[in-house]
Amino acid sequence: MTRPAKRGHAGPPPPAVRTREVRDRALFDLDDGPVTPSNRAELTAVAGLLNVLLASLLVSSLQHEQHALLVRAPSDRPIAQFLHACADRDRAGARLLAARIRQLGFAADHDPQHLAGRSRVTFQTFPDGDLAGIVTQDLVGARILVQTLQEAVRWVGDDDPTTRRLLERLLEEKEAQAADLSAPCSGARRPEPATGDQGRATGHP
Repeated sequence: MTRPAKRGHAGPPPPAVRTREVRDRALFDLDDGPVTPSNRAELTAVAGLLNVLLASLLVSSLQHEQHALLVRAPSDRPIAQFLHACADRDRAGARLLAARIRQLGFAADHDPQHLAGRSRVTFQTFPDGDLAGIVTQDLVGARILVQTLQEAVRWVGDDDPTTRRLLERLLEEKEAQAADLSAPCSGARRPEPATGDQGRATGHP
């Protein structure tokens, strides 16, 4: 019985794994730091997209913070704690985006005059105790960010894997927030305070 022939490589290894070419490409434009020629993304457009998401998360965090302070009833304290935690996570996500923008060679825009105009989330406040309005608005904001992040992930694709992984991480967190916020709207249960490493403020996955 004859054994099937072993399958060999169809051709030379791709440039990314050829030692000499990897070194030559790494030596090109050393001032670019982590951005190498293998990153095929249009970096100016990526930085612009990340600044839009940065503004959206910052506005979202401010809205969560404001809404948490409007929840006064002792029986609703878990919702206020959850909204405070959402604000913390949004700020942590914004720091990650700002760090990635810097790695790409651009400046993160934290100018308050620009945040509202760039944000996909619209800031809206409510009278004290309007729990239904507060939770509904925060759920709408979370769903807007979920859709925006989904589109961003698809747009970045394989051109910038590091940015895509960061966006996927933020998307997963926002989907979890939206799921928890949807519970009070449906009368199922109140959200519990978010847990996890909220202090992440370094570059990327």
